[in-house]
Amino acid sequence: MAADQDAYTEVIHAPQDKIVATLTDFEHYTEWQSGMLECTVKESDDEGRGTLVELYVDAKIKKLRYTTKYWYDLDNGRMGFDLVDGDLKECTGAYTFEALDDGATTRVSIDITTEVGFFVPGPMKKLIRDQSLKNSMRDLKKRVGG
Repeated sequence: MAADQDAYTEVIHAPQDKIVATLTDFEHYTEWQSGMLECTVKESDDEGRGTLVELYVDAKIKKLRYTTKYWYDLDNGRMGFDLVDGDLKECTGAYTFEALDDGATTRVSIDITTEVGFFVPGPMKKLIRDQSLKNSMRDLKKRVGG
């Protein structure tokens, strides 16, 4: 099975720092991220941001537990994650942030590559992936009030 790549972009009426603060507030993901059952920070960097994060999600067809390693390049408008281990075969992603309207609004994009490691019919996998990305971005937008 080959990995699948997807991207999604949304304009959010909030500055990058507020969006990043929400994305790095892993302890509260279950309050606002659809399908998020548990989210636990295992390690943090010197700035207190989660770097090793275990997630347990309801992916509709199966509940998945996996651990990701987060990286931050916020001066260049980027942050992302790479799979460490878990129920997925591959999961890497990167957010990019582009300031609009003097920084009051941000174009947020996510590029993600995933491989579940078990058979899911192609059309169903694409539908789940597309809905997951859209829902995740919608939930983020709602959480930051943008």
